[in-house]
Amino acid sequence: MTTRTPHIDEIAEARETRERILDAAQKLFAEKGLDATSVRDITAEADCNVASVNYHFGGKDRLYVEAFRAMLGPLRDQRMAMMHELMERDPAPTLEEYLTRFAEGFLEPLVDESLGRRFMLFVSREISDQRLPVGLFLEEFIRPLVTRAMSSLDRVGVPMTAEQSFYCIFSLIGQLLHAVKGQHMSAQLERIGEVPFDLSGFIEHFVRFSAAGIRACARDELIPPAAFAKGELR
Repeated sequence: MTTRTPHIDEIAEARETRERILDAAQKLFAEKGLDATSVRDITAEADCNVASVNYHFGGKDRLYVEAFRAMLGPLRDQRMAMMHELMERDPAPTLEEYLTRFAEGFLEPLVDESLGRRFMLFVSREISDQRLPVGLFLEEFIRPLVTRAMSSLDRVGVPMTAEQSFYCIFSLIGQLLHAVKGQHMSAQLERIGEVPFDLSGFIEHFVRFSAAGIRACARDELIPPAAFAKGELR
């Protein structure tokens, strides 16, 4: 029977401690923000000593960045994989199929109460009080997703300019972020039904609404301005 060496045990223990710190930091930073969360709060939640934060992350500010990355990296990669799968289909998906999968892939990780709530709180705090390095959220999360989503949208055969495609993708993301907020709000209300929210029903609406809007944008790009002035194709 093989036994683990002390060195391997130390590595495993250090990895487990680091993961506990990240999890505790994500929870507390989302709930209280960076300034209101102390290192002692984090280490008490993670059940480790205060020095562990400096050892693993070099301080609270760097831990904040790594907590953000550790949460959003898997969310980004899952969405990228979903859109890659769409692009590889033969034949290419219809616009409605693309939108359905886009919505499902975006929402699935976020409807979980703990992960979804952390994500929304984290992002909301960053919007109102930016503490991450300038450009980190844009470069590591938003830009890769939007670029891949624009390529995927182009493949479903809806012709439009890059600018219009960019605007359409941002509109899709905006709808879905508000859907997550609505779902969590509905789940947390004491009086059930106060804000009724059915996720499957929303996705059906999202597909109809968004498909019509995207096709309208594509159509407007292809119709000469003079045709609008004459009331044609309206």
